[in-house]
Amino acid sequence: MVFFDLSPVLSKNVPADLDGEELRISGILDNATLYEGKMVVIEGTIERECPSGCWFILNDDTGSIYVDILPSNFVIPQKRGEDAKVYGEVTIKDGDPMLIGKIVEIGGEIYK
Repeated sequence: MVFFDLSPVLSKNVPADLDGEELRISGILDNATLYEGKMVVIEGTIERECPSGCWFILNDDTGSIYVDILPSNFVIPQKRGEDAKVYGEVTIKDGDPMLIGKIVEIGGEIYK
């Protein structure tokens, strides 16, 4: 049985990875093959979330993208409707672009 730590890794300093230039989600959706395998930063509102917190859909008013954080071995608590900033790797699954989230910031709390 695998257990995940739901407590955030609290930090006064935002990880440098989250300070990168932010992309609009539409840019990733429109140019998925260009971004595939690249690390990016996106920001938006969590519009849907897995009940156990292992994935969510992020929307930035230009589009929505699936963010899977389970491969990075962490989950987030229920935060639907809140703004989030995500650092992760763009990948294409079944023809659709998505993000493998490595770091998530929500309300000043860092999850990784």
